[in-house]
Amino acid sequence: MHHLKHARRGNGSVHVAVDLACAQASDGYAVSFVAGEGSYDEVLRRHGVDVFSIPEASGLRGAWRAFIATAGVARRVRPDIVHAHMMSSTVIGWVVALIARATLVTTMHNSFDAHSRLMRIARITVAVSRAERDLLVERGFPAHRVRTVLNGVVGSAREEIAVDEIGDIARPSLVTLSGLHGRKGIDDVIRAFALVAQDFPQWHVNVIGWGPAREDLEALATALGLADRAHFCGPTLTPWRQLSQAQIFVTGARAEPFGLNIIEARAAGCAVVATEVGGIPEALDGGSAGMLVPPADPVAMAAAMRSLMGDPALLETWRRRARQGIDYFSVSRMARDYTDVYREAIPARRRPPVEPTSPTPQGAVARRRGMEPGRSVHQH
Repeated sequence: MHHLKHARRGNGSVHVAVDLACAQASDGYAVSFVAGEGSYDEVLRRHGVDVFSIPEASGLRGAWRAFIATAGVARRVRPDIVHAHMMSSTVIGWVVALIARATLVTTMHNSFDAHSRLMRIARITVAVSRAERDLLVERGFPAHRVRTVLNGVVGSAREEIAVDEIGDIARPSLVTLSGLHGRKGIDDVIRAFALVAQDFPQWHVNVIGWGPAREDLEALATALGLADRAHFCGPTLTPWRQLSQAQIFVTGARAEPFGLNIIEARAAGCAVVATEVGGIPEALDGGSAGMLVPPADPVAMAAAMRSLMGDPALLETWRRRARQGIDYFSVSRMARDYTDVYREAIPARRRPPVEPTSPTPQGAVARRRGMEPGRSVHQH
């Protein structure tokens, strides 16, 4: 049973949960998705995921209502695993798991949030990169209860969604894709582009996403003389078309446990310039699949941009390198890795027989869902 506070667009933890739930349901496991307002209910249901809408856990009254609703779902589906993706869903999920005699697993998507320490109450906490695992252990998470599963996005079920139109991007293009808030360092991307814009008058920077910093970022672009070359495209559920139109993907993130947007950009064939923080080097195969620059350093970022924008052969080399090894970051590999985590998390006395994840015909799916009467494996 996946449990989230909400399942709205533009949130990496939501995207991972949706992709994994769909992959697991397609592999024949009974999967429930329990969350507040969601943007992906249709694609979840299309893959056989049971979707349950609950009140969003905001404030004490909202948290109580969310708990009652979640406990009701757990009584109905009787999960073996309650997998929480956010802090509030961790706290609620811990109580629900006790009541349902299930096992709580959490995935740490946002270790930069102070309250993320609460996620250690799970039997196993999953870190989305090795750098993230080291950070959690340093912060007091018991090392024997932390596992690492690198995120996967290649083959995402979300790619089936009908195009959410925001239009074509201006080209040739640098593009960045993320929530528009300070941690993502989009202001550094704009400042870096301003340092090279005069030498490359045909180039544009396109910002895909939404968030509270948009107004300030637009004002910054205007102040730097980029009003007609920095384009704020807005949010989209389907950014793959715009990424495929771009030549270079840039992220200025100042804290990043992994970076799903980097994998999406690599799969689309963009050359990548990214800050060397958190799990980003792992998303770039240690720097072999993209250029790494120091965080909060627009000058260094501008130098990397300049080298790519000014040398078509070098640009093509880095676009080719971005695509190399991308298949490792597949949703199917991520799902297999989580199956191993669940096997380990469930106490041996309650452990159902879990078959290796692989596509199965409908008959086999039905048999697998009935492998233990009244119980089901609910993953991620």
